[in-house]
Amino acid sequence: MNELQREYYAFINNMDVRLGAFVLADLPETFDNEDGTTAKFPKDFGPKSLPMLEFFVLSRFSSPDEVIDPENRRFVEGLIRYLGETYLRAIGGAWDHDEETGNGMPFIRPDTEEGPLKGEPIPILAIILAAVDARTAEVFTAVLDKARENLGGDGSPKRNCTGLAMGMLTAENSSEDEVEFLSRFIGTVEPGIAAWTQEQADPSSWAYERESLVRLGKQIKVRYDSRDEMMSEEETPFVAGAMRFIGETIRRIGFGQWRYGADLEADDPRSRQPFIRFIIGDQNLDMVPWRLTQTALEDTDSIAAGLDTVISMREEEAANEEASTKSDSADASGSADQN
Repeated sequence: MNELQREYYAFINNMDVRLGAFVLADLPETFDNEDGTTAKFPKDFGPKSLPMLEFFVLSRFSSPDEVIDPENRRFVEGLIRYLGETYLRAIGGAWDHDEETGNGMPFIRPDTEEGPLKGEPIPILAIILAAVDARTAEVFTAVLDKARENLGGDGSPKRNCTGLAMGMLTAENSSEDEVEFLSRFIGTVEPGIAAWTQEQADPSSWAYERESLVRLGKQIKVRYDSRDEMMSEEETPFVAGAMRFIGETIRRIGFGQWRYGADLEADDPRSRQPFIRFIIGDQNLDMVPWRLTQTALEDTDSIAAGLDTVISMREEEAANEEASTKSDSADASGSADQN
């Protein structure tokens, strides 16, 4: 996997947290209209949010050069996520990437009347640059209108919502402290893991897979005799990297989301700790990397066992969904026979 592919998968895998943080922390609650009135800023990924979003972008950037300034990268990535997800909900399509399209950033490959993903790529960063250069506050909507024309008919999407951010952090399911922490922390996960693996024997052998979790559990058991040793200052770099590796491996395989225990009781293992949340059916399953790291002192297989639990619950969920689908099909068939 090359560097562009790694960056793309990181972009997709972190969509819910990064996009949620952008919506909560970077988009304003209200916006001043040209006539002096104040309006609520829409954050619903609807087409009607595009003109106000573009006005806001123009208030942030006076030239395209400011958009590509490294100091503004975090904000611009959040903007790319929001704009792309808005287009996906309105016209259908999917995120994509390649070596040439999108100025090195992920772009949207839209649906058309010819079929899914048949449209010309929509390079989100290029659209933002064009909007800041034109300064008309009409570019974002014009791109959507053109894409809708390519859908044919009344311009309605051919598929249900194709957006990714269904588990996104919102004001209802998170706090300002959690969003603030995750906005900083998420950007340290992959670089922290990369630096950590380089310090290990045979760095290239570490991968986001169960075997590596088993090996890490054995390494922790050999390295430490107690939790106090693990918490010593000189061990902070190793433990911090190990926690990130554990959390990210389980998150990727089990399709989870980084969260942070900002407002929990002190005796809760998640309190003031980053953890991974898995939404399985109608219940939440939380895995705390720091807690899993400690359990390896007693059981070297405990970290991998945490992953096994998630996989088992995912498989059970899939089996239940399949059984439900078959039952619905049987009921529908029975109703048809009676008619």
